Parts: sequence; C-alpha cells; structure tokens
Amino acid sequence: MTSKTPVLIIGAGPTGLMMACELARHGISFRIIDKKPEPTAYSNATWIQTRTIELLDHIGLIDRFLRNSHSCHAINLYANGEIALQIPLNQIDSTYPFILMLPQHETEKLLNQHLEELHYHVERSAELVKVTQQENLVISTIQHTDGSTEEIASDWLIACDGANSKVRELCQIVFPGQDLPEQFMVADAEMGSCLPSNEIHLFFDAGTIFPEKGTILAAFPWGSKQYRITANLYQEHSRQTFTTHEVKDAVHERTYGNYTAESVAWISPFWIHSKVVENMRHGAIFLAGDAAHIHSPLGGQGMNAGLQDAYNLAWKIALVIKNKAKSTLLDSYHLERHPIVSDIVSQTETLTKMALFDPAFIGKLTNFGTHIARQKPLAKNIGMQLTQLSIQYQNSPIINYTTSINTQSPQQGERVPDVTINASSRLFDYLHNTLHNVLLFTGTTDGNNQKLLTLQTWLNEHFADLVKTHLIAKNKVNNKDDIFDEHSAIHQAYHISKPTIYIMRPDNYIGYCSQELDSAPIEKFLRQY
Repeated sequence: MTSKTPVLIIGAGPTGLMMACELARHGISFRIIDKKPEPTAYSNATWIQTRTIELLDHIGLIDRFLRNSHSCHAINLYANGEIALQIPLNQIDSTYPFILMLPQHETEKLLNQHLEELHYHVERSAELVKVTQQENLVISTIQHTDGSTEEIASDWLIACDGANSKVRELCQIVFPGQDLPEQFMVADAEMGSCLPSNEIHLFFDAGTIFPEKGTILAAFPWGSKQYRITANLYQEHSRQTFTTHEVKDAVHERTYGNYTAESVAWISPFWIHSKVVENMRHGAIFLAGDAAHIHSPLGGQGMNAGLQDAYNLAWKIALVIKNKAKSTLLDSYHLERHPIVSDIVSQTETLTKMALFDPAFIGKLTNFGTHIARQKPLAKNIGMQLTQLSIQYQNSPIINYTTSINTQSPQQGERVPDVTINASSRLFDYLHNTLHNVLLFTGTTDGNNQKLLTLQTWLNEHFADLVKTHLIAKNKVNNKDDIFDEHSAIHQAYHISKPTIYIMRPDNYIGYCSQELDSAPIEKFLRQY
C-alpha cells in the first residue's frame, strides 16, 4: 500500500525537527520519520549561535530556549596558558548579544515539544531502505521494526539524516572532502574553576611529546558547574575508550590548573571530517544539515548551519506547494546555502589544521590577539561572523541587487536587523508571521506620505496572500500592522531619512530595498517566483 504526503522528512535530529516545525508553521502537511527508537540521549552539539537565537525568536520559541539554556557573553582563547584573545559578544548587533549553551538532546526535546503542540509527531523505528524519483513524485520504502514495509509517495523529500545519510547513500550522492588524521574526545564533566562560568574558554598549546602537533582543549559551560569538554588525543594511535582519570589529567594539564574536573559523566571519541555535497538539491530531494555538510566543531557552527538550512528551505517549499510560486524558486536553496556552508567547512578546517599542525600557530594567535586589542571594531566583526549574524546571500536569483541605498543601511541579502522601538516593543514583534513583510519608511522629515499610502494600498490589494505591509511613521498610525516610530529609532538604526521601501523575506532576509517608490520594479520582484 502506498500513502501520500506533500513532504517526507528523513531524520529527526535538530535539522529535521526544525524543518518539521517550520512546515507546520507554514501550514504544510508532512511526515517525519527516524530509524532510531528514541531521541538523542547525548549532549552532542551544544552551541546555539546568536543568529539561531533570532530565528527562535521569529518562530515563537525564544522564551523556552532562554529558560532552559545557559548564556555565554565572551569567547576566550589562550596560548600556552595565557589569555591571547578575547571576543566579547556584547558588541554584536543583536537583541541577544550572547551565545546559548544547551545539550543537543535538550534542543531536540524543545523542538519536539513544539512539534507536538502543532499536532505532528515523529514516527520512530522507521528506516528508509529504498528511494526512487519518478516524474512528479519521490517513492520511499520504509521498513518498520515488525518487518513490515510501507511505500510513501511525496512531492518532496528532505534528507536530514545526518553525516551517515541513508538518503545520500541510496541516491549515490557524492560527499567529497577529507578526514583529519587527528582523533578527538568529547566529555561531559562537572568542573570547578575561577574562570568566568558565562564565557567560553579554548586552550591552545605547542607540541611537547610530538613537536609537530599542538593541543586543543575547549571548555563550554552550560550552568551549575556543568561543562562540555573537547580535546584532541595527542597520541600516535587511535583509541575507543578513555578513563575518567585521563580526562581529569588532560583538563588540569592543558588549562594550566584553571579547571579541575571533579566528575566525568560521559566520554566518547570522534574524528573530524570536512565534507560538503556538490549540490544540495537533486530533483525533488533536498539535503540539509549534516547530510549535506560536516566539519570541525571548532566555533560551534554545525548544528546552527543545519537549522538555518531548514529555515531557508521551508518557506520556499510552502509557497510552491500552495501554488504561490514556481518550483524554480527551490533552486535558490542550493544557490544561497551552498556558498555559506562551503565557507564554514573551509574556515573551520583551516583553523583546526593551524591549531593542530602549524608550529607557528601559538605565535600567530598571540600576535593576532595583540592586533585585535588595538582594533576594537575587528573584535566585533569576528563576533558577528562567529555568531552567524554576518551571513548574507550575495548571488541569489531571488534577491534584487540592482537598486542602490545608503551604504550605511542594511543591504539586499543581509539579515533583517531588529530594533528596540520603546520599552515594550521591538521591530521583530511585527514580523512574527509567514509572509513577506514590507516596511514603508516615511522618512524623518515631515512631508506628504500619500505616495507611500497609495503604494501600501496597492500592495494590500494585489499581494494580500504574499505580503504584510507596515508603514513606519513618526506620526501616530491607525493600522495595527503599522509602526509608530515615535523617537525615530528604526529610521536611525536603518540610516534612513527619505521615504524608503524594504521587502523582508519570510526567513527575515532582505530581498528588496529602494528609495524609488515606483510599483513596477516592486511588482516585478514579487512576481519573479
């Protein structure tokens, strides 16, 4: 028997659960399966970057994540036990100037709770064993624990099934890249320290036993003396098991006594792989998260990249399924996300290799830290990049780059910056929807806004199922969707003095902006899908 669903999601890790939650939020039916009988039991990925925090705000999950996580406000890098570089996060441009630490199983638990509130659930102990693409359908054969099989026909299939993706295997999708020869271990421990428990600490050391190889130890706090520890093994031969005593000794030695591991709850080996698929779309099949890209955990980028893959793809699939967009819109998923994840893979691989195998790394890190201390804006730029706030889509077929705007203003392809309007409201409060949000700035000088009002009326009449318009005015507004920018906070933050239009995509990236209020290019942009 063959069942039918618009979308089949394979894998219920963070990426798969985010994809499911987003499709449900957009009103799209789907099924999500996972071959594991139970959710993840281990901490695994722990970093929730600032851009992901903003994403959680947009979809209505921010409060529960803030309640259950531990915030970190700086990242400290040590060279031979001495602080070499601090990256403060209080300078980054976000309502949430910090990183959250939360074990992956807790992230999955919160996403799954939300999914069930949306009246969907993960189908577990269901393994994909065969997949074929027909002209307009993907046929997936699922095997259940009782030995029975089921065929699921779907318009679209999304592979969120991790580094050992069965979808990728069955479809014979090449996963090019390389494996780093160094082995690492990861552990969860209770530790004592005089170092700040709301900051991340990474210790780098020059080689001693093996002069050509450096050491790394990272301590990520998640509250109540609980830490995730990551370290390379610094040995000639790989191992599968480690003792608590070895972990304690490594912590004490590599942190120069700054940390004492009092107890160790879990230890596991792992190896670093740097790989990315050549195309994240194969017909009606999409790859997201670790199924599409894996890399060094340095900097906590991986899970966040997967969550944002889902965030990018879900609204596009929703528009196509609702017949509000052509299927070619989905080509932009690969064109937008692949350069981003390729850069992440390349950068984390380069930095990890430098720390491990470059004898001059310690000196370079120390010199770089001295340079950063003298150039404060550089520390902010590093923070923006690390927290994924600086990610922008530069060569997308669905973004209009032809119009020009004040160079200090947010530009096409960049994320939408939030702004605090007053003590009780922010710009993001008006964007909690699944539509394209159109911001119509009146400008900071009092003038005739009739052209803007006419444009707003036209947009509401012709694109009501695609956009939500917001007049941003210094004077009182009557429409609940319009914004009274009493103190010009939004105008100032966006560096806008003249009437201006911004069109924000459903994933809160800027698709169009212009000071020209002609409806023709706006209509062309909105109809391009």
